[in-house]
Amino acid sequence: MILVTTPTGNTGSIVLQQLTEKEQKVRIFLRDPQKIPADILQKVEVATGSLLNEHEFTEALRGCDTLYFCVPQSNTQEDVNGYYEDFAKVASKAIKNAGTKRVVYLSSGGKESNLQAGLVTALHKGEDIINQCGVSVRALRCPVFFETLLYQMGSLKEQGVFSLPMDGNYKSPQIAVKDIASKAVEFLTDNTWTGVEGVTVRGPEDISYNEIAGQMSIVTGKPIYFMEISKEDYIKTLLEKHHTSEAFAISLTEMLTAIGNGLYDLAPGTQASAGPTTIREWMIENLVAKIN
Repeated sequence: MILVTTPTGNTGSIVLQQLTEKEQKVRIFLRDPQKIPADILQKVEVATGSLLNEHEFTEALRGCDTLYFCVPQSNTQEDVNGYYEDFAKVASKAIKNAGTKRVVYLSSGGKESNLQAGLVTALHKGEDIINQCGVSVRALRCPVFFETLLYQMGSLKEQGVFSLPMDGNYKSPQIAVKDIASKAVEFLTDNTWTGVEGVTVRGPEDISYNEIAGQMSIVTGKPIYFMEISKEDYIKTLLEKHHTSEAFAISLTEMLTAIGNGLYDLAPGTQASAGPTTIREWMIENLVAKIN
């Protein structure tokens, strides 16, 4: 049996879909089962509760050999590191209590860097806690998701512009969520692996935001531009338009700054698993209809 957390989230929902398509024995753990599509809900077991409740999490894990663990996404926390550490600490206790054997944890790339990377650093703190819980772990170390572009849909539609505090010519890895989910499912359905390892997962190519804007212009048939903005303006946008906490806004900006400083550069000898989905393929599937 596989327990899937955050089954309505970006990766969790696709992990759940792929597991049910493979007719795996799956249990989901969430607060509200009504958020799961009816056709999938009838194929899985359901445990309700909170990821921050040790007893509820432990009971959800009973009888499950493998766990897909993802810290729920939030942009309102006041202590970003503490947020990820709290979820990881409860998960670690529940894993020990239930006797679960394997954990697939959604982390981030750049684990070996010495950069202060905001949200990424918080994900790594969570990874450290999970790695110490005494079971086999595969931490998926991913770069930025293509899907983050969707948060700029308003300015893309209205002005044909998207903006970040990044050099538009700097190339870095990005990846489609469905490719991360596929890698997670690969481990979740394999009961032979042991030990604790970080697995670097990237898209098929490194790409700059100017190149992304160029691809976007081609597939939408509209002129799209990327604009580099200051960190101060980006934080202001997050606070005023997306109503995030100040702590989250600063943490996300620190992450983007670290990426521009080489956060995702691979250390010599590092091997990475490449997802197949290109940015162009992802745009055609997820972006064109929304912009047009």
